Parts: sequence; structure tokens; C-alpha cells
Amino acid sequence: MTHPLRSLPSVDRVLSHPRVRELRLPGAVAAEAAREEIERVRAAILAGEAGKTQLDSLASAVAERLNAAFAASLRPVINATGVVIHTNLGRAPLSDAAAAAMQEAALYANLEFDLAGGSRGSRAHHLDAPLRALTGAEAALVVNNNAAALYLALAAHAGGREVIVSRGQAVEIGGGFRIPDVLRQSGAALVEVGTTNRTRAADYEAAITSESTALLRVHSSNFRIVGFTEETPLAALGRIARERGLLLIDDIGSGCLLETRDYGLTHEPTPQESVAAGADLTLFSGDKLLGGPQAGIIVGREAAVAPLRSHPLMRALRPDKTTIAALAATLGHYLRGEAEAEIPVWRMIAAEAEALRERAEAWRAQLGWGEVVAGDSPIGGGSLPGETRPTYVLRLPEAALAQRLRAANPPIVARVVDDGVQLDPRTVAPQQEAALLEALRAL
Repeated sequence: MTHPLRSLPSVDRVLSHPRVRELRLPGAVAAEAAREEIERVRAAILAGEAGKTQLDSLASAVAERLNAAFAASLRPVINATGVVIHTNLGRAPLSDAAAAAMQEAALYANLEFDLAGGSRGSRAHHLDAPLRALTGAEAALVVNNNAAALYLALAAHAGGREVIVSRGQAVEIGGGFRIPDVLRQSGAALVEVGTTNRTRAADYEAAITSESTALLRVHSSNFRIVGFTEETPLAALGRIARERGLLLIDDIGSGCLLETRDYGLTHEPTPQESVAAGADLTLFSGDKLLGGPQAGIIVGREAAVAPLRSHPLMRALRPDKTTIAALAATLGHYLRGEAEAEIPVWRMIAAEAEALRERAEAWRAQLGWGEVVAGDSPIGGGSLPGETRPTYVLRLPEAALAQRLRAANPPIVARVVDDGVQLDPRTVAPQQEAALLEALRAL
């Protein structure tokens, strides 16, 4: 009787099998996978376990190993958590127009080309006019995210000089991104004033020296201090900056262009307010409440923005053509007064609880199981900390279902609450409902 080890095919035979050859992967990569799979079967046989030594079985195992290793890991998912701006799921979903604009720009585009004159143009030109129109600023500039916007602003204006910030705003805002660290890396010297919960105008004024160059306000976009608190109004900081010849840099975080109180939420600072209050530079994100792609947006006075355009860091931080295209399309929704209808973030925030209850009830009726219960949808994503909108969810009684839902195609991410799974229709796009219900039926 032939020993099972003698039945193991060679690496070359496995590589020649159609299942492996059709993957068209580099030979060295496929060979390593074949050796590892053969060794795994060899070890199983030596341990007294049954090992499949047939060529077809080994080739299939190698193909599965290679597919798992080299398949695209970034996958579309269905967000059934109810968290509107979900950082782990890519923050703001794009509007149809923004997604189409990215696709149209994916080939060639007049990114840095003046079509009228036939000469070199500037990529900054494409977003300048809409941003100025929407915020009231003299000038605008876009980089690849808001952390980059702050870093560039400090590097251009505060290298080797003092920047004064409230102690309560020297914060970490996610992913280990700490304001004091950014200040140090940019070459600026941090001067903290006031206390964690109370900072007055007099605290800023007392800290100004001949080495001071800017006052910095950082909006607490992912936390809130309540109780015995006091914060210096931005207008007061603007007055101090003007009187003492300093810049006022306002990092408002989320980039909210609409009034959040209209949706039963706490007021979120807007770029329009910041510019009107006298900020020289206002910084905010493109992919939070703005509802666009990841970007850092800078608006303000021309004299303050100009040094950023010519700074050497700008080339390292500039956005690509698809980001510019998607952001331009998103800003167009605001200019046309259609943001609530066309931008998914605002469409989700605006959705009323009764309409969501009807959707959840329709899901339950089609599935024949689960129960519809009242819940809350967090805004999330470093915007409106602690703020929620009332909703209705489909509750399934087993928390273990969450893992099986994540294994669906496409994966479904739900919330686990009180040993059950909650599916919130607020963040499930209508075109995703069929896939959601199909996955639930399969359970």
C-alpha cells in the first residue's frame, strides 16, 4: 500500500493546475502558497489525521488561500447601525451626483489645465468660487483632510512662534490625533490658557507676548463638557486678535452648512458664522456633516490663505482629481438648495421617526419575525457629540446574529443592544433593502 505522503503532488503540478493558473498571480506568490498548503497536509498526515492528497483538492485549497490573501479587502457594506456619520464605515456616504462626478473624472480631466488659454491651470480654482459663495470668505483652499488643514495653517503662520489655545481645547480628536502634538510638529509653541472647563477672554489677553502669532479655537466635535463651564465667544477672540495684531484660526471640525436646530439637534458651528465672526482661517472636514468626500477645507481672508497656497507642504497635502470632483458636486447641492434631498447625510438626519417605523414594520412583515421597537439614531463621526434622532428599529432577539450578518454578501453591520440585534432603517439606503432582507431570510 502506498504511503499517503508519496501521493502528495509536487509544487509544480499544483501550480500547473487550471484552478491555480487562472488566478494569474505572480509565480513566486503562488509557489509559496502551494508549498504552505502541501506542508499543511504533510503535517496532518504525520499527526495521524486524514489529509486530502489529491491534486484537485490541493489545487482548490491553494486557490482559496490565494483568493483570501489577494481579494480586495475594502468592501461595500450595509450600515444598519443608525449611526449616520460612521467613521469606521467611511463616514459620509456620497450623493449620486458626487459618485458620478468621481467616475467622470477618473480618466483625464482639466485638473491643472486652462481649457480657454491652453496653458497650465490650478487645481485650487475648481473649488474656490463655490466655497467662497457658501461661506462668505475671501479665499478658499482644499487639502486631503482636516488634520492636514490645521497642520498646514500652523506650519505656514506659526513656525517658531506661540499659538494660544484654551486648555479645554488641547484635545485628542480621534485616531490619536492630539492638538498639542500637531502644534509641536508644525514648529509652533503651544501656550495653554484657562482651565479645562472655563476659559475667559482675559486669559487669552494675559498670555499674549511679543512671540505670539495666533489664537486657536478648536471645536469639541467628539465630546461635550457640561456643568460649570465657560467658553470665550469667537467674536470676542476675533476682537482680541485684531487689537493685538494676531491671527485667529478656528478649527470647527465638522463643516456643517445647514442649521442643525431645524432638525431638533443642538446647534453646530458653521463656517459662515466663523467667517462672519472674524476668523482669519476657518478649517473643517468635507466628509462629516458637509456630506462629501474626505477633505480638509480652509476658508478665510486672502492674506491668510495665500501663504498656505505657496507653502511647500501644499504639494504633499493637496487633494486628487476625484476628491475635487466629488466635493464640487456636493457643494453644488448646497448652492442649489437641494442638500436635504440629495445629500445622504442630510436625507438621513431629516427622516422622521414615523416614516422609519413604517419601513421597519415592512421589514418585519416580509420576514415574519423580529419586533419593531423605538430607538435612537446617533449622528456620530465627530459631529454633534451625544446628539441623536428618534427612530424605530427591527430588533432580532439573538446577539450572535450580528456576526452572521457581517458574514453576508454584502456584509451588514448592525447594533448589539441588550442581547439583541437592532437594524435601523435610518442608515439603510432604499436600494440596499433587497440585499438586507435576502440576508435576513437566509438566517
